[in-house]
Amino acid sequence: MKWLDGVVAYCVIVAAFLVIRSMLLPEMSSVPALILVLLWMVARIQWKQRGGDIVLIASVVFSLIFLSTYIDDVKRTINALFIALSEHKHIYMDLLSVNETTSWLNGMILGQIALLIGSAMYYAIANQKRWIPVALAIVIWSIQILLGTSPALILDILFFTVLILALLYMNQLPVRWWKRIAVVPISLVVLMFVYTSMNPNGDEEFTGSSKMEDKVRYQGEKWRYYTGEEPVLTAGNFHRLSTFTPYDHTALKVAMENPSPLYLKGFVGSTYTPSGWKEIDGEAYREEKSLLEALQKEDFTGAKQLSLAAESSLPDEYAEAKLIIQNVAASSRYIYAPYELADIDADLVRSKQADALHATGVFGRRTVEMNYMLTPYTDYPQIANAVYATKDTDYLRRESHYNQYVYNNYLAVPQDSWNVLRNHLNESVLDAETRLPYEQAIQEVERFLAQSMSYNEHAEPIKDQDFVTGILEESKKGYSVHYATVATLAFRMLGTPARYAEGYIVGLDDVKDVPSFSEINVSEKNAHAWTEIYVDTVGWVPIEVTPGYAEKMPKINKQDYPAPGGSDSPDENGGSTAEPEPNDTTEVQQNLEEPENTQKVNPNTVLWFWLNIVIALVIFILFVLYVLRKRKRQQKLQVKDYRLAVVHHVQLMVQMLEKEQVVAKLPSFETLPEAVGKIDPQLRQDFEDGLKIYQKAKYSPHGVTHEERAKVEKLYAHVHTAVRKSKKGLKKLRFIVRHQ
Repeated sequence: MKWLDGVVAYCVIVAAFLVIRSMLLPEMSSVPALILVLLWMVARIQWKQRGGDIVLIASVVFSLIFLSTYIDDVKRTINALFIALSEHKHIYMDLLSVNETTSWLNGMILGQIALLIGSAMYYAIANQKRWIPVALAIVIWSIQILLGTSPALILDILFFTVLILALLYMNQLPVRWWKRIAVVPISLVVLMFVYTSMNPNGDEEFTGSSKMEDKVRYQGEKWRYYTGEEPVLTAGNFHRLSTFTPYDHTALKVAMENPSPLYLKGFVGSTYTPSGWKEIDGEAYREEKSLLEALQKEDFTGAKQLSLAAESSLPDEYAEAKLIIQNVAASSRYIYAPYELADIDADLVRSKQADALHATGVFGRRTVEMNYMLTPYTDYPQIANAVYATKDTDYLRRESHYNQYVYNNYLAVPQDSWNVLRNHLNESVLDAETRLPYEQAIQEVERFLAQSMSYNEHAEPIKDQDFVTGILEESKKGYSVHYATVATLAFRMLGTPARYAEGYIVGLDDVKDVPSFSEINVSEKNAHAWTEIYVDTVGWVPIEVTPGYAEKMPKINKQDYPAPGGSDSPDENGGSTAEPEPNDTTEVQQNLEEPENTQKVNPNTVLWFWLNIVIALVIFILFVLYVLRKRKRQQKLQVKDYRLAVVHHVQLMVQMLEKEQVVAKLPSFETLPEAVGKIDPQLRQDFEDGLKIYQKAKYSPHGVTHEERAKVEKLYAHVHTAVRKSKKGLKKLRFIVRHQ
């Protein structure tokens, strides 16, 4: 093994490994794997194939000796993949039970996988198989696009740089020797990068520019989910936020059986950060996964809770209608659904219990049908009072469990934001021993917003500081995103669970005098952000806090507003006071203990996800192979040496005739002209002349003239055209792929 080949292979595998690890396995340590690969590389250099095999066998032996620890390591790696799926694709799977004790074997499985990739890299470099590192790059970048995740940008740049240098090195061009030597310092840079990126606790910490990473990731999302102009709202991302200057193009086309104003919710922000709203953390969701899946098994989800409450408490007034939404230019990542949602095809949604309804499919969904209840969200006070009056124990039992989940996850406010908000909110309200009734809480938030900020669609972006701090302490102005963000945190400080929501509104003017199932064009100007609060026993309802928008939507029926806690007196601890009977409180969880009743991840969702990945990778790899094959053929045909050019043209002609079964394999030169003449009689004499030139180039000491080369090139083109014209249908397509 050439030592330089080994260094190049090691550079590629280390760079690739750091990208994969940062992308899919951020909680796993890279150190054991990198050390194992380094030992393998040194052994390959010193003792060639035997040395590398010894290291690989030794790792397997140690794995067998410490089998239980090794199995835990494998499980830990699988869990890391499950976490990545939940974080980025909202596919939730139960984590495997693992002994969390540390061991020097932790990361061994990653090292063994890296060894296999490293062996492929060395084989590619030693045998000039350029398609192997290219295929590795395609796989890595395809995962980034499909999962919607990426490592620190510097890792992607590092991998790309090392890959390019490796491909240049594989060209083996003597006149450009510096390109080969350049990989030596690059290997040192890679190792230095690994060393300097370690924090004092021994864990890797990658710190690339988050704004640049966000831009790169966003480009991938635009390719997958957007068509046409860029949307005006940013799915909770403050980095991309600008002035509110929407285009007038159609974002959604909506057709309703009974046209009525709607909030069509897409993105839902649960966790506030200084740079934007994030969906609920995968780990937090997973802690409640068994409960949420049991509730889903009983057809109870947060997205349709309002309709469930109305159906259980107002059965005589409850009715449903059909809603059809065609996504023209909005993000197809989300299914835009109303708060009155009653039913939707499960195959369209990744997880019905997630905050937002994420569409299935690599590119999301463009047309969705659903049912919604005709009782509008504005009647939620009436629904709440009806629930209290009817005391449907089955509904209240399910709601009490979901209620606890809500209070556990949607009251958090970062300390810095808490301090700023406390300076603006009424201290007597914040220090009260009991929560405010919902109507008073809404009025308090509206008062606070009116005093603290003004509406301005051209508000300058908040840069280099906490978003809420920048709004309340400096700019004091903004539009719906700013109002909804501040209001959501304010409601949380008042003890009311709240979330940030983005989507589109279908207003009163949009549905005025619209016949049933007539198409309503919802433009980008209808893009909007709002806050939603959780009303005990009823569910999530939108609260309009942005000036000027309350007039566009129907007013909430404020008669007999319910108190928080589900009774006339608020619950001190928050949450519903409508507790189920003691022997029923664990019924939901007990259902999970029965294997046959366990709610699994939708198998079609998982199947289509992996099938899409496989199909995309296969298409990419086939395309790369086609390009490389075509390039290699062109290099042979365009060689400067006349003798070689003639030899290559004739040899490729013969190979083409053999593969297309124009002539039998291993033909004699005497039979070739005759076979070609059957395709095109005019080519027979030209082919005989071409073979004479070929024999001259192959065996004669005399050179080949420019005219003779041109004659063979012309013959090659004529034979290629004649064979192609003789093919029909799929055979012609196969010929083009093989020989074009």
